[in-house]
Amino acid sequence: MSQLRHTLALATLCAALATTPALRAADGDALLALLARLEPAAGWTAPEPARVAVGDGLFDLIDGGAELYHEFGFRQAASWQLETKARASIQVELYEMADAPAAYGEWSLMQSGKFTPGRLGQGSLRFGYYLAFWSGPYFASVTGAQADAATQAEVDRLGAQLAALLPPSGELPAWFTRLPAQDLQERKYFRGRIGLSNIPLGEITELFDSKEGLVATYPGCKLLLLHFASTDAAVAQLAASAILATARPTLTGVKADASVSPCTDTDGNHIVVRTRGEDLLAFVFTDEARFHAVAGQLE
Repeated sequence: MSQLRHTLALATLCAALATTPALRAADGDALLALLARLEPAAGWTAPEPARVAVGDGLFDLIDGGAELYHEFGFRQAASWQLETKARASIQVELYEMADAPAAYGEWSLMQSGKFTPGRLGQGSLRFGYYLAFWSGPYFASVTGAQADAATQAEVDRLGAQLAALLPPSGELPAWFTRLPAQDLQERKYFRGRIGLSNIPLGEITELFDSKEGLVATYPGCKLLLLHFASTDAAVAQLAASAILATARPTLTGVKADASVSPCTDTDGNHIVVRTRGEDLLAFVFTDEARFHAVAGQLE
């Protein structure tokens, strides 16, 4: 990148501080400084200054999904659009979350469809025209609007540049490691109902009340791990869920005691629920052998 183009890009980004009335000068400054260090390839320019948001300003910055960021814990975000004369476009978005688990959680919910795992930051994926990764308290995405090789190559290049600027210093809670490791395909983290509703598990999720947990995917089996502050809290949640389950005609085989399992939902999924220390574990499966392959790792 020429010195002149880099200077113009920096000036364009920094102008956002003056064009966002609701933003204090210090807010977003660090994110803008990070984006200003990106070096787009020749021909890519910014048609307007980067946009920044803090607090409820996120609802104006992005088209849907702001509630999920706030549920995880959102601090600030910056969005920068690049274009070519041929009208190809790329959107770079950078979010500073409340902590590393929040950044990981936002990224983890992007694991859908036929994505390709990558090595950027502390975890990345490529899906269609979209690249996403997390690193420390940051979640970032780079999206190319066109499928042509040149645009997608620039998506990868900008993503790699941005990842190199973010510290890979994020630490996840120790209880994340309680999931069985063998054959683990995906691990998604949520901090409330909005996040959990983004993970297809069927009606079993409606039986529980938990602020955070994990959903792990294995061949033929899914495991919902709800984390509580104490063993007593996990046991109490199991008992409460049994009461709710007995009132649902769509669940068959439910016993009228402090156990939800085993039972079956209308999709033919078998459900086994148990507690393990501070965690409540709900297994959803169609093949009993698959269930034992996962549950056996916890014994």
